[in-house]
Amino acid sequence: MDTPILVSKPLSLNMSTTPLILVLIGFTIIGILLGRMTSTNSVDDFALGGRSMGFFPSLMTLSGTFVSAVTLMVYTSFVYIYGISAAWIFIGYTLGFLLFIPFALKIYRLGVEHGFFTLTDYFVFRYGRKTARWVIGTIFVWYVGLLSTQLLVGSNLLNELGGIPVNIAKVSMLVCVLTYLLVGGFGSVVKTDMFQFMVIFLVLILVSLTIQQGGDVPQEMYEPFNAGPVNIVAFLLLGILTPFATQDYWQKVFAMKNEKVVKQSFGVGAGVNILLTVALTYVGLIARAQFPISEGITNEHAEMMVLRTFTELVPPEFQIAVLIAFFAAILSTSDTYLFLLSLNVTNDLFPNKEESAPEGIQRIRKALVIVGILALLIALFFQRIEDIVVTFKALGIGISPVIFYEWAGKHHKQSLVRALVVMTIVSLSASLWMMYTAGKIDPAIAFVSIGTSSMVYGVSYALRKKA
Repeated sequence: MDTPILVSKPLSLNMSTTPLILVLIGFTIIGILLGRMTSTNSVDDFALGGRSMGFFPSLMTLSGTFVSAVTLMVYTSFVYIYGISAAWIFIGYTLGFLLFIPFALKIYRLGVEHGFFTLTDYFVFRYGRKTARWVIGTIFVWYVGLLSTQLLVGSNLLNELGGIPVNIAKVSMLVCVLTYLLVGGFGSVVKTDMFQFMVIFLVLILVSLTIQQGGDVPQEMYEPFNAGPVNIVAFLLLGILTPFATQDYWQKVFAMKNEKVVKQSFGVGAGVNILLTVALTYVGLIARAQFPISEGITNEHAEMMVLRTFTELVPPEFQIAVLIAFFAAILSTSDTYLFLLSLNVTNDLFPNKEESAPEGIQRIRKALVIVGILALLIALFFQRIEDIVVTFKALGIGISPVIFYEWAGKHHKQSLVRALVVMTIVSLSASLWMMYTAGKIDPAIAFVSIGTSSMVYGVSYALRKKA
């Protein structure tokens, strides 16, 4: 899950604000230049890059979105806490990519035939727009929360490294992403994802080769089942179900050139996941060896220890490269979320099939600004939203059982609505109960949402003939 970086004391690295500002300006200029290379003559061009993504762009944009602040910070923090058993989450993602291929081929064919733009278009096709809005409502809340969290992570990083006020940093990051999206649309998303992923990948290799190791890794960190059965199952489910319930993957399938590209990009992407597992697991183990858990350093400080590993244990001449990689990860995810949310508004919630291409593109641009401001307001209001993010994640993953029923051919409008409504109520109630009793929301809340939507849809579908 996306969580703000928790830092209990200032990091030893303290850059001036100048290189930090230059990094943001540099990403903005690169995004604009790359966006200008993409045709925006039609809504298809602006929203899906003309549905012509080849293998390499598809692979890079899938991987670029996947390697977010979540991957760099939260997964590595899990390694710091649990050791190599945290790799189960990447095993889940690898299996998820491979299992998603046959379903991706199915939705690709439907997308070509019916002109789908988003995941919701699939449900509009099956049930009509009124029912599909239950799906998009859940997804919209989930993604606004995720986008807000990306702004929080980046602003905390700017604040800790350069002393930039947190709220100014949030605004600056949003302006950076908005600027190049307004110019190039989905073309900017794809091309910046490609550029940002290559930066991240090269810097991860650089960090792995130059990181200064000190101390010993506790022996239990090498135990594959150290995280315990509950966490391991949760890790696997999170990885396997993510492609099915995450609309960024769906949209990128709709934008691919042909079925061969769909199969190859997800198949090779599964292999890329394995390479990332090795590099990030190594960094997490070094963090545990260099900054062991002791008095005053608890599991809750894991994100801080990982950040210190990235910034303090690499040679000084590479520290600016690490900063660039972090921002590449945050921005590559933020631009995807923001663009998808704008399409949710213009294509799913308030469609207008009679408008011209320039009018459609202009509406998407207006939606980008409106949604960006909404996410910024949430990020400005909440300074600590880890628990809200866990809730959003649970709501999102709770959609996946509904999609599996759809895949199996068990289409039923009333079951869909009942499953989403009951899942939302139960999941939110369980989150509030956890907050009240334990003071925090446990990631196990995902089991509640998945189990509830599965059971409600299954029972409702089984009883449909008696209704």
